[in-house]
Amino acid sequence: MAKATTKSGKSTARGMAARGSAKSGSMEMRTKEDLYREAQKAGIEGRSQMSKSQLISALRHR
Repeated sequence: MAKATTKSGKSTARGMAARGSAKSGSMEMRTKEDLYREAQKAGIEGRSQMSKSQLISALRHR
């Protein structure tokens, strides 16, 4: 995958989200299905009933 960068050479938020970065804000750009799979790997209970925002919160506070 090509790296998304600005003229200054810094990575853009979109490029970081595409790589699955855990930096603030990048989780919101991911799909609910992707977040669900990550929550499944992390063993987060109740994930099937969670909204996207709840999955994000659970993953950030694990």
